[in-house]
Order: sequence, then structure tokens, then C-alpha cells
Amino acid sequence: MFLRLKTWHRAALALGLAGAAFGLLWKFTRDPKINFLPRDARSEWIVFPVAPDAHAHPIVNVDTIFRRAFTLDSPPRTARLNVRAARRVQLRINGNPIEIGQSRIWKNVSIVDVAASLQAGANVIEARVFNDDAPPALWLVLQTDQLKLRSDQSWQASLTGSVWRDSVLASTARFPQAGNLLAGGETTFAAVGKIWPMWLALGGFALFLFWGTQRWRNRFRVAWVPLIIAPLWVVLFWNNCGRLSHHTGFDTQPHLDYIKYVQERKALPLPTEGFEMFQPPLYYVLSASALSLSGLSVSDPSGILLLRFLTMFFGIAHFFLVFLSMRLLFPNQPGQQLIGLLIAAFLPMQLYLSHYVTNETLAALLETYRREVGRLLAEGHAGRHALIKGDAVVSIWDTQRDALQAGRDKFGLQDIAVIKIDPRDPERL
Repeated sequence: MFLRLKTWHRAALALGLAGAAFGLLWKFTRDPKINFLPRDARSEWIVFPVAPDAHAHPIVNVDTIFRRAFTLDSPPRTARLNVRAARRVQLRINGNPIEIGQSRIWKNVSIVDVAASLQAGANVIEARVFNDDAPPALWLVLQTDQLKLRSDQSWQASLTGSVWRDSVLASTARFPQAGNLLAGGETTFAAVGKIWPMWLALGGFALFLFWGTQRWRNRFRVAWVPLIIAPLWVVLFWNNCGRLSHHTGFDTQPHLDYIKYVQERKALPLPTEGFEMFQPPLYYVLSASALSLSGLSVSDPSGILLLRFLTMFFGIAHFFLVFLSMRLLFPNQPGQQLIGLLIAAFLPMQLYLSHYVTNETLAALLETYRREVGRLLAEGHAGRHALIKGDAVVSIWDTQRDALQAGRDKFGLQDIAVIKIDPRDPERL
């Protein structure tokens, strides 16, 4: 297509691409929000020699002190210092602070006359560099009538009070070593060599299930499947709960802080009082109530286990509701009902979250219930009464009395619920 363009079209396109490239280069070298270190042949950017890090870190000011000792035969007549740092620098020569006009753009070079701060004999220059979202880096040139000093590997560095180490050039590639997350872990073929027996066992089990359902499909009832899966969830939870650290999980500590706030203060926090404090309070009120009734707190290992049990319970209730929704969406179609149930029960993220302290499984449960209420309303049941046993909508009745009577006739003294199907329910939930 490019070959079909006219000459002036090609020229305009090339000019546009060149302009875009120049604009990006200018932005990288000038924008202080971008951690790009512009090159300058007079010196090199140096950093503390830390290993590459793949972890996310909260915003916090980290400082590195760079220092260099040097000797002068006599007090210099002229001494000009060129310095810039990513992103803020405090400079000292022989212990005396050097005033540097801080530029709004840290990539600009600041020039200072430091002749009065230098002396004959030993001298030490220190630059303390602060950065809040990248490693602190220094670029410096000191030019006197006796020597020229530049930032390079001969400088020493200390990161937040660590031992002194030789600085490294920021332009030098640093490769992760053994033990670093970026160094890699298992490889595909090595892992297959270890787990192929498990794969064969699971494949054989799947074939057995398929053969069994085909052989006894006339006797098989899809309604039994959730009752089979629920104990499997409990067994998995029981196996893992003793192996998992109490404070691991998806934003576990902020969730625990919310629960602790509600339990101790008997009040709801403002959204600005914590990382997860903006969340709807239902899960946290239920969790705090369960802990208080049990005489536990978020500091007790048993309290963490109880909160994780609640998360698992909400997850099980969720796939039960998904199954009920599939029965409404696909009546008399057990295959579709089973597929929806298996996806809900064995979705990896669902299994992962069900082991930790989080409000995600309860949120999913309530959303599924909201959708089932919507289905009942769409079928014209508004104003009628639903007879509910456990997590299942058993039947729909015109009056509350009829629903209660049907529940007593069917379930005796067992717990049941009768709820009026109200068009406002989805909005309230």
C-alpha cells in the first residue's frame, strides 16, 4: 500500500513519523514525570547496585547517598559544579551544605560555583538523592583548575543507610541472579516431566466420569452435582488452611483493618481512613459480628480461620445460586446447567479467593442473587411470594400464608424463608 502512495503522500507520512519520533524523544528528555535519564557525554548517571526487582512498591521517598573523596594540591582558583539528580538532591562538600537552585524539571543541569568550599589536601563531596518511584540516580561534573571529577563507578553509595558499596552506571545492564523472581523458575518441559502422572490420573478420572454419566444417564440427576462439589471445596479448604500464612491473600491486610475498625469501634469508617475503607460495609459487618460472637479478633489465628471459612461458605453459596440460575435459564437442559455449574465452581480465581479474607465471594453471591430476582420479576412474579429453603427458590405463591403453609407441609419444622418478590429488590441490593 505504501508503494501506491504518491510522492508527496510518502513525504508527508515520513515527515509525520519523524515529527512523532522527535516529539516522543523530546517528551522523554524533558518531562519530569518520566523516569528517563537523558545522556550527556560529560558524565554518567550512577545508581546504587541493587538487583532488578519485580515487586510493586508503595510510593515512598527512598534516598541514596553518593560520595567521592579526592585530593587537591592547593585551594582551587575556580571550581564549577554541574549536577542533576533523579529527582531531588542535597549536596555537601567537606560537610558544608551547598545551595543549589532546585529546578522544576529535575533533568535540567544546575551550575554552582564551589571554589570557596574546597581546600588543599583531602576533600569529600556527598550528594544525597531522593526519589519516590524509581531508584535515586546522580549525574555530576566538578571542574577545577587542577582536576575534573565526574560521576562514575569510583563513587561509593549507601541506600537508606545500608553499607557503602561501589556505584554502578545506570546504563549498565543488570541481570537477575539465582533466587530473583526475574531469573525465572520452572520451565515448561521440566514441569511436564514432574507432573505427567498427575495429568494421566486426572485424565483417567475425567474419562471415568464421562463413561459413568453415559452409562447411567437415565439415573443421573444434575441436582446431585452441587452436593458432590461442596464437600470437595471443604476438603480442599481443610487441606490448604494449615499451609497458608494468615496474612497472605488478595489485599488481605486492608480487609482485616476494615474488620478490626468495625469490631473495635462499632462504627463504619470513612473512605479516606484506609485502603479498602470505601467498600460496601456488609461483608465487614458480618465478619466483625462473627468474630465478636466467637470471642475472637483479627489478631487471633482462629479468627483468621473463621473469616476464611466465611469466604469459603460464600463461595459455595455462590456456585449453588449460579446452578439455580442455570436451571431457570436452561430448563430441561441438564448439559447446559452442568457446564455453568462447573465453570462457577472450578474457576481458578474463584477457588483462589475462597481461601482468603476478602469480600469478593460475598459480592459475587449477592450479584448472582440480584440477577435471579430479576429473572423472577421478568417471568411476571412481581408481588408474589417466594418460598426459599437454604439457597434454593422452591416455589412461588400468591400469598404469604400459602407460601408458609406449603413450606410447613414440605419441610416440617426446618428453617425456611418467605420473601415477597419486590421490583425494588435489585436496586436495594
